[in-house]
Amino acid sequence: MATALNTSTVRRFSGPYHSSWGVWTTVVVAVGILTASAYGLFAAAPYRDLPHETIVAAKAQDVCSILVALLLVLVAGRTSAKVHLVRLGLLAYVAYSYAIYLTGIPMNRMFLVYVVLVSISGATFLDGVLRLRPAAWPRIDSRRLERGTGWMLVIVAVLFAGLWLTALLPFAFGGSMPSPEGPGGVAYPVFILDLVVVLPCIAGVGVMLVSGRPIAGPLAAVALIKIVTLFAALWAGVAVGLVEDGQVTLGPDAGPSLVLLLVSVALVYRWLRALSPLEGSYVRPKLWVS
Repeated sequence: MATALNTSTVRRFSGPYHSSWGVWTTVVVAVGILTASAYGLFAAAPYRDLPHETIVAAKAQDVCSILVALLLVLVAGRTSAKVHLVRLGLLAYVAYSYAIYLTGIPMNRMFLVYVVLVSISGATFLDGVLRLRPAAWPRIDSRRLERGTGWMLVIVAVLFAGLWLTALLPFAFGGSMPSPEGPGGVAYPVFILDLVVVLPCIAGVGVMLVSGRPIAGPLAAVALIKIVTLFAALWAGVAVGLVEDGQVTLGPDAGPSLVLLLVSVALVYRWLRALSPLEGSYVRPKLWVS
């Protein structure tokens, strides 16, 4: 009787976003994205004091964010383990993207909306990741895919860290200010988010994959989905700029980011096919509960 009751409890809580709380957080994030994107697309001067090319890229990202909001609503009521990973990847994109809006553009009327988006999407993402039950995610059969993805993630983290450091280290030793800058000359938010949070996490997932840790598989899928959504939005901005002005200025990360986008799309497909989670108990019912 006790075993049956425990199993029932685990299954009832197996989809953390299937509860009313999970649905409401998704609704809040989706409404926030639609509100912020509508402002960015239709307000008179939503991104003031920014270069025209940056404004074009921001508006293109607003369109991509609307698509992410629609995807989040589409998967809100589904409890599949693989859908859970897709949801986490989309939430990681939202938290990262709007953290840049929050710190990397002059304050506009959507500031508090950006605060809500970063807070809710970030908290929901962390909740979903920390509640993953490692024992419910057996290693995939393909060691080649596992190790190949792991080394790719480590190399990507090192490569992008190196790109940012080539701009930052000369300044640290007396050189000119790194470019680009944040508003008012503060640090460019991508430097902060990537060097402090994203790149160490990407490298950590890569190391776990190479080491054969079972939980690294679902974490890799989440990381790859975040990479796909982020770089798809960035290259959408490039495409819009080419159509509108006929020319764009590409940074040193343009080539690697395009290759990374294409490779990540293929890897997301392969990982979602390869993972075979135990659907009844792929997450813990509560944080810090085994």
